[in-house]
Amino acid sequence: MYQNNQMLAQFNRNSAAVSIDPAYKVKKNRTYVRVMIFVLSVLTLLFVGGTVSAWVGNDDAYAYAKSTVSAQAYVVVTQGDTLWSIASSHAAKGQDLREYVFQIRKLNNLKNVTIHEGQKLLLP
Repeated sequence: MYQNNQMLAQFNRNSAAVSIDPAYKVKKNRTYVRVMIFVLSVLTLLFVGGTVSAWVGNDDAYAYAKSTVSAQAYVVVTQGDTLWSIASSHAAKGQDLREYVFQIRKLNNLKNVTIHEGQKLLLP
């Protein structure tokens, strides 16, 4: 037992304990901090860019949709009007009236051909 303890003591004296250089720790911490700053910067730029894009994009789309809808022709239904009479008075010469009636129904989300006095109908 004494011999084992003696060898162990000699081994501990001869072998220098492996120690991490303090400069290495500082360098490692700096690298970690730099990577974290870079990641946070990229995420911040993506967030700001997405927010600005969403605000600007929605305004442009809204303005475009508003100008498109307001530029379309519409007719106010009067007493005695039918989709067929409206189609015959507004369709281009030679255009199929059945197709024009279908387009009016589709554009105005009409489930059937019933229309009411005072109703505004968008025309294709």
